[in-house]
Amino acid sequence: MTDIETFYELVLVALLAVAAGRPQELKTPEDYGLLRSSSVTNEDGSFQYGYETSDPSSQDVAGQVKQFDEEKVGTVQQGSYTFTTQDENGNDVQVRVDWVADENGFQAQSDALPQAPEDPNAEAQAAALAKFSQIEAEKNQ
Repeated sequence: MTDIETFYELVLVALLAVAAGRPQELKTPEDYGLLRSSSVTNEDGSFQYGYETSDPSSQDVAGQVKQFDEEKVGTVQQGSYTFTTQDENGNDVQVRVDWVADENGFQAQSDALPQAPEDPNAEAQAAALAKFSQIEAEKNQ
């Protein structure tokens, strides 16, 4: 390799280094659809976080430490999330789900969640239980 070829290689490498080091276009979270994002953790163990995107969806959560009994300590949380879906006609519908997670488990509430039908036998079952309880009470007298 001649001195001139080595020189050209060095110039080429230098130009590549300058090109690679040029300022890049900076993207913001908004460029990726993130409109809001927050997170806070407190010294007592409680916390809050949330986000919102342009699609649109969002989530907000808060939690805190809870003493359940003398031995059990856990974290209880509550929050909500939203998203957009389509109904049977193809129209956009905003869905919101509010929820709690505690010693009773995860409990979600939303108009979008299916509801169990009413028990058609509830009245007959209640009457049978009352009759059974009456018979048991008479036996124990």
